[in-house]
Amino acid sequence: MKISSNKSVKNIVNAIKHRPAIPFINFETTYYCTQRCLQCSFPLQATPDKVMSFDKFKIIVDKLHKYGTQGISLSGGEPMLNPHLPQMMEYLHKLNFPVKHLLTTLYGDQALVEQTINNVLKYGFSISCSFDGLGHNADKIRGGKKVAQIVKQNMELVNRKCRDQKKYVRRGVNTVISRLNYKEVPDILEMINTLGWTANVDMYRWLSSTQVEKDEMKLTPNKDLEEIIDKIKKAPALNTPIWMVDGFINYLNDDFEKYCPYLSAPALGSKFFVQPEGDLKVCLGEPIGNLVSQTPEEIFSSSEWQNKFNEFKACAGCWNRCYTRNAKPFSYTKPKLLLDWIFR
Repeated sequence: MKISSNKSVKNIVNAIKHRPAIPFINFETTYYCTQRCLQCSFPLQATPDKVMSFDKFKIIVDKLHKYGTQGISLSGGEPMLNPHLPQMMEYLHKLNFPVKHLLTTLYGDQALVEQTINNVLKYGFSISCSFDGLGHNADKIRGGKKVAQIVKQNMELVNRKCRDQKKYVRRGVNTVISRLNYKEVPDILEMINTLGWTANVDMYRWLSSTQVEKDEMKLTPNKDLEEIIDKIKKAPALNTPIWMVDGFINYLNDDFEKYCPYLSAPALGSKFFVQPEGDLKVCLGEPIGNLVSQTPEEIFSSSEWQNKFNEFKACAGCWNRCYTRNAKPFSYTKPKLLLDWIFR
């Protein structure tokens, strides 16, 4: 990942002042989507006001740019359904953010998909999509028709455009392991590897405002799952750190050590989300402020942020892939581990 030295200085200032650095942030640009995933609540919340305008986007990005944010991800719902997406991508390119990422379904109107892929290459974005099943199982999980076939074809289209334009794009796939698909995951990872993409794996959980509780998706520890996880750990495409995958069974058995980047490295922070109306959210509960009407500095000096910090302390913990880095969990009480994390 490229790092801006000027923004790194700003991040050091934030650390000295005990403010989260927001090194990376995700914009939920719209709640509209081309799929109806079993576990996702976003399409249920989709309304005309849940589409981020370019004016709000620009206001927030300018503040984050000044604050020291290194990377921005654009997601949804499906970001292709936000008519301002090309303008947003162009603006991030203009400001020369070191990390620019698009999280998309790669599923929808084909002309729109091709336009989006072209903009990914034009503006220097990395790209990722979800791939949670094969055949009819993918259609059931993702709520569409021929989902696996269409997404794979569009992954291949990304590859062809990279070759034709002689441009390198970081390409990744996110796979959520659930009771419905866990036996297919090794085959999914093999397919991802064949295409030259990398894979992040996570577990289905419903303890979130973005997730819908589905009994049919809930994992339970068993011998088959342990064998599947062993295969996942050996997959060449795997990008998820092994310590995270090793902890899946322990988490399901409620026998795990709580790791929380908000607590163990509060100056670095993790998992910040901007909602379409500009609200700033973290991993749980209500928003902590609004980046249209407030600056990051104002939000992190507020009582809302302090109350949220206390919520982190009271939280029982999760086993979630955080959006900071792929490193082992860190702690200020372990300087070498923190230095390894920063300089990896």
